[in-house]
Amino acid sequence: MIRLLHLGDLHLGSPFSAFSPRTAAIRRARQLESLEAILEKALSGGVQLLLFAGDCFDTEVPDPDTVQRFFALLGKCGVPAVITPGNHDPYRAGGFWESASLPQNVYLFRESELALFELRTLGVNVYGYAFTGETHPVPVLPCRDDLPSDRINILLAHGDMLAPDSPYAPLTAGALAASGFVYAALGHVHKRTSPRRFGDTVAAYSGFFAGRGFDEVGEGNVNLVEIDGARVTVTPLETAADRFEICRLDCTGDASGEDVRQRAASFLQEMAIPNESAVRLVLCGEVGASCTPDTVAISRLGEVYALFEVKDETLPVYDRAFLERDPGLRGAFYRAMLSRLESEDPTARAVAAEALRMGLAALSGRELL
Repeated sequence: MIRLLHLGDLHLGSPFSAFSPRTAAIRRARQLESLEAILEKALSGGVQLLLFAGDCFDTEVPDPDTVQRFFALLGKCGVPAVITPGNHDPYRAGGFWESASLPQNVYLFRESELALFELRTLGVNVYGYAFTGETHPVPVLPCRDDLPSDRINILLAHGDMLAPDSPYAPLTAGALAASGFVYAALGHVHKRTSPRRFGDTVAAYSGFFAGRGFDEVGEGNVNLVEIDGARVTVTPLETAADRFEICRLDCTGDASGEDVRQRAASFLQEMAIPNESAVRLVLCGEVGASCTPDTVAISRLGEVYALFEVKDETLPVYDRAFLERDPGLRGAFYRAMLSRLESEDPTARAVAAEALRMGLAALSGRELL
């Protein structure tokens, strides 16, 4: 049996351009600290092998201090660490990978063709390839009969298992099934996937290590993998890296902007989100006709966070009597829609009602997505 840690898409040195330069620098430092913490946790739990599935760095010209700190962390781990460069940090002649001084326990794939590291003391063979440019063709994987039966054969790959026409090393289900690897440790897709079986091969993405924007919300993850013969157990571990969070607040029934502000204050207090987080608060629901949320005042409630955004998606509700008397554009729009709202066709009525809601929201200055 072997126990390993599968990490992907660290993106160390990310610019975090949404933050101030000082906050971005703190966030980058904390990302390295969270990597150190997860490695210590894994090693104390008996992990014998570290696999890094590409994009360890966010750019192919990373900050030298970040590179040095990363390899210093790996060097003191005391177990083999295997790395495959990805599309963000490809291996290029004269690039930083070539000039880096690797610790003795670190193994790096350097060629675009499939290669092999034999870790004899562990009884493990790790196969992989390096991105040597921004894209990579379809990887040529071995067949089951080509793999030694007396070893635990693992694929470490930065590639796209979800899009067969991807320019980023597309991995097909058929190739994985025919390969005979016991486990495929994958990187590139930032959403963690549950383990999937292709023939005898179990494949999984560990997902992003730390969110870099509001398209990567919640906790980062790595995979703790135990391989015992043909049995593969994959357990996700949350990282302590700073998070991006999107919170939706239903303001239905609020009659004024102050009502919304007070609701937001109570909501944020109850959520107890760590101050280091980047938070987007989305206001939604149906509010009174005269209720206009004061997003500036609400933004002040989030000054404790590393980043705080407020988006107003509330919809004002107008009663029929108000709209019939309204001499402005809202009233004119309502009266223009009235025949459709009173249509005998229920589908036409439903479409008209939704069009009315969205149109009135737009006329009230709401931002509609």
